Amino acid sequence: MVKYLVNNVVTYRVATVADVENLHEELLSNSSFSLVAFSYVTKQLKVKGEVVEEYQLVKAKLAFNDEKDPTTEIEIHYEV
Repeated sequence: MVKYLVNNVVTYRVATVADVENLHEELLSNSSFSLVAFSYVTKQLKVKGEVVEEYQLVKAKLAFNDEKDPTTEIEIHYEV
């Protein structure tokens, strides 16, 4: 069976807005896919009403193939 990866939505957690900007540039410059959507939201961890940590939650939609005319078989490997 031939399987074509059309797109993938990934979520990253980064520390700062500067890290968000760096990640955005990194994803834009990757020729393995097209970045079709990118957004982030600032999250805060609070203890007794006091902010103890702040981070950025980034969502990116990556397009690998055209749904109607896929041309590339892609294998995804996750490493931790």
